[in-house]
Amino acid sequence: MRRILVLQCEQEISSFNPVPTEYESFSIAMGEALIEANRQADTCVRGALDVLGARSDVTVVPVYGAKAPSGGVLRADAFRRIKGDLLAALREHAQGADGLYFSLHGAMGAEGELDPEGHLLEAARGILGPDVPIVTSLDLHGILTARMLRNMTATAVYHTYPHEDFIDTGARAARLLLRIIDTGARPVMARVKVPALVRGPELFTKSGCYGEIIRNAKRLEANVALAAAMLIGNPFTDVPELCSQSLVIADGDVDAAKREALAMAADFWRQRERMRAPLVSLDGAIEAAKTATAPVTFTDAADAPSSGASGDSNAILKGLLQRGYPGRVLMPIVDAPAVERAHAAGVGARLQLAIGGSLDPERFPPLPVEVRVAMLGEGRWRHEVNGLMANAGRTAVLEADNITLIVISRPVHLMDRGVFLAHGHDPRDFDLIVIKSPGAYSRFFTFAEENFVVDVPGATSANLPLLGHKVCARPMFPLDPDVVFEPEVEVYPA
Repeated sequence: MRRILVLQCEQEISSFNPVPTEYESFSIAMGEALIEANRQADTCVRGALDVLGARSDVTVVPVYGAKAPSGGVLRADAFRRIKGDLLAALREHAQGADGLYFSLHGAMGAEGELDPEGHLLEAARGILGPDVPIVTSLDLHGILTARMLRNMTATAVYHTYPHEDFIDTGARAARLLLRIIDTGARPVMARVKVPALVRGPELFTKSGCYGEIIRNAKRLEANVALAAAMLIGNPFTDVPELCSQSLVIADGDVDAAKREALAMAADFWRQRERMRAPLVSLDGAIEAAKTATAPVTFTDAADAPSSGASGDSNAILKGLLQRGYPGRVLMPIVDAPAVERAHAAGVGARLQLAIGGSLDPERFPPLPVEVRVAMLGEGRWRHEVNGLMANAGRTAVLEADNITLIVISRPVHLMDRGVFLAHGHDPRDFDLIVIKSPGAYSRFFTFAEENFVVDVPGATSANLPLLGHKVCARPMFPLDPDVVFEPEVEVYPA
């Protein structure tokens, strides 16, 4: 029997979110609870479990799982606790292991440890020894570090953005792990770092130029490669090895891996200018919305909790009020103090509240708004995008004349219509809908006449030069002018 261990440690952070992530933000599952947590979920772990569980000659050993929504940098004590528990569980089950599947994101960051995934992989390798294969799954926004590559055997990376292939990616990782164990495949990994950070609709894999690069990676996987990917990093995770990078994994054929990794990186670099977000000023978007004959959406990607932002931006709300936008508006916002006051006052009450900036007041000074409490809730709903439950804390629906605010107590992913529908509001009934996600429009809001990606402040702004990167390597496109790309191939194992 093959004895395969399963680990999970996933979070994506924005270094520019001033609110640190606490241990309590993580869902922890040990042993069989890890299987139960993923049995019906749209996750990489589920995909891996499906593949591994289908083999009669494989014993699946669920070890430990930790997963948190995107947020700010992880507290040092929280990372120490997660690391300690994860590694203790791994030591307990390591004896006789034939392989490890490790579900990671790739864009974590902790106080005092800017490469948590590399740290965990290095420790896991120390426990398992040099001969046990370790295969990971990664988000394409992950930041592959040298330490990660030195300590893993291979990886499978998402092929879609917006992400739709969680299960498939986990399944690909598990199949790759089994191939290594069954056939003695010898993965060699070639990667080329590209000094570019990218955003915008050209990254949508169904319609943008990045999608063709990913389709080429899939063609490589069908022919010469065990796995291939073009990772674009998370531009908001300001760590030393932040960049975009091509990765090609071949079975012993170093030359093929190097050749294809170089070609993919060159193709990506040639198209970098296309992969900049076409931002619209808030004033311009509001004026255009005033003359629209059908619903429009404002994408507030700068304050996307799914990318690591705090979710409490009131910038668009302030603009709409100041410019007297007349249509019906629907928008979400994180503001726990406003929710508590609404619950204390009750449905029907009229209140003067300071809306927004409860977490990031330096960016978003609280805005005085007179509201009526229309509805109160407990903040639990099922995401359309992946079937997982949201837990946003207590909620309130507040009406400020023509503006309906869905106010939640804590940041959760707002990648679909769930937050609106759970509070009795269909976005189709409004003239302007604010979406706090860079990719939700293309999947759930295409009924709108037009989508404006507005240029407003936030911890996940696509206006990358304004964020203030201090740690990542420079020069870096588009943070710096006249960036030169001199491709070099790194091969692992060396």
